[in-house]
Amino acid sequence: MKKQIKYLFIAALFVSSLLPETASSQRWGGHWKPGFWDSWSVNVNGGLTSFFGDLSLYDTDIIDKLTKESGPAFGMLLSKHLSQDKFTITGQLLYGTLKGQNHTTVFNANIIEYNIQGRVKFINLFSPDNMSNFDVIGYMGIGQFRFKSEQYKIEDPSDKSIEDTGTPEFVYFFGFGLEYKLGDKFGVTANMGMRQAQNDKLDDLVKNKNYDYYSYLSLGFTYYIDSFKKSSGRGGRSSFRGGHRAPMRRRR
Repeated sequence: MKKQIKYLFIAALFVSSLLPETASSQRWGGHWKPGFWDSWSVNVNGGLTSFFGDLSLYDTDIIDKLTKESGPAFGMLLSKHLSQDKFTITGQLLYGTLKGQNHTTVFNANIIEYNIQGRVKFINLFSPDNMSNFDVIGYMGIGQFRFKSEQYKIEDPSDKSIEDTGTPEFVYFFGFGLEYKLGDKFGVTANMGMRQAQNDKLDDLVKNKNYDYYSYLSLGFTYYIDSFKKSSGRGGRSSFRGGHRAPMRRRR
């Protein structure tokens, strides 16, 4: 537990030291230098969380995995956009449900996860003059989660056992996504992330000393925020790639 807190503390120190330096060196929208409170976004999303572990039968069958070993989930992301919208530092809150079984045992679980992650937009990164509304995203991060699992036997459903974490567990993850901007203020996203829990009790079954995994497949809706502060006379120009307005002509 102390090691998990240490990892999160180091990540928080890294992000807090990175943001002011990166934000002060950016130049979005001509001579305007965005500060800490500029260039943010909020994303709400929903989808499915899927379980991979001792009590899972369909790890190689995508259709059965989504229909038989997955449950509804939803989340929210708050992102700070950096370096002409090539990178973001993002915090996420996720709630999901899991289920699985083998030939004798069934389990159900719910999880609450909070994390911090770094994201890179590959088209913006490798094509500095990109003006399209589409981008491909890769991300990775660390966090903590809590869960409660209920397990029972198929032959005797009354024979139940419950695993309820009293303290948060450590998790790390990676994934990829797609983003399409609908304009200066709105966009849609699709994301798929795989998470490794540093715990083998998600299904309330410890076997082979292998940690359990779970994934999150989601569709989301994004609202882009140029600044949390009041307008300071930037001419209404958007900070985000793919959302630039045409420059104003000077009068002679």
